[in-house]
Amino acid sequence: MIKLNLTDKPVKLTDELVEELTKKYLSDGSDVWNRSFIRESVLGFSNSKCCYTECKLNSESKYMEVDHFHPKIHFPNDVVLWGNLLPSCKKSNTTKGELNTKLNPIINPIVDDPKEHLRINGFRFYHKSEIGRRTIDYTALNDRQHFVNKRFEIGIKIIELIEDIYLSITDLAKDIKNNHHNITRIINKYKSLLKEADRKEEYAATISTTILMDSHNTSIIDILKSNDLWDDELENLLVEINFCSLCD
Repeated sequence: MIKLNLTDKPVKLTDELVEELTKKYLSDGSDVWNRSFIRESVLGFSNSKCCYTECKLNSESKYMEVDHFHPKIHFPNDVVLWGNLLPSCKKSNTTKGELNTKLNPIINPIVDDPKEHLRINGFRFYHKSEIGRRTIDYTALNDRQHFVNKRFEIGIKIIELIEDIYLSITDLAKDIKNNHHNITRIINKYKSLLKEADRKEEYAATISTTILMDSHNTSIIDILKSNDLWDDELENLLVEINFCSLCD
């Protein structure tokens, strides 16, 4: 889970239409939020990911459901309120169910910073607060079949790649001048790895945390900086990783 920035509401979602759709829902309970332009806008501000688990939506049978953060059964007047509609996978949305999120708050990623409430260790989420504990429980973050196994699979590949880069850069750094071409190739490989932790990517929080907590990654950074091989692109990638990570 990472912090999300809510975009402006869709132009088509005028105050008049909000009133009209809300009245329709109150009268017949129809799914007025399922208009294509609403769904597309909701999916857009999360980079096509579930706002809770970060799995990619509308792929691998993980179809997007529009989650009413404050459930419509408790707050029917907010049924199409912009900012109350979040993109969710079915597993998280079903698990969250009709939880009254005003009486029992969980993390709202467009309002709250997950860093204050959660940490990742061993591809599982752990809570820093009561809000974090409820979030884990009510959004199925640690469901092994749906999410933990996938995070483990991705994380192991990241760890193996970091080790490979570390061994290569350690050897090549012994003779910077004669190994310039190969060093450039390895640095580009390292940059590609760091880009996998961009906030737009699936499971960015897990990938970024795995990278930052790996001692080989710390050594790579030290080697590059001590040999004046660290550049602005690498620095910007590191800033992005720190934004997404949920380290202890």
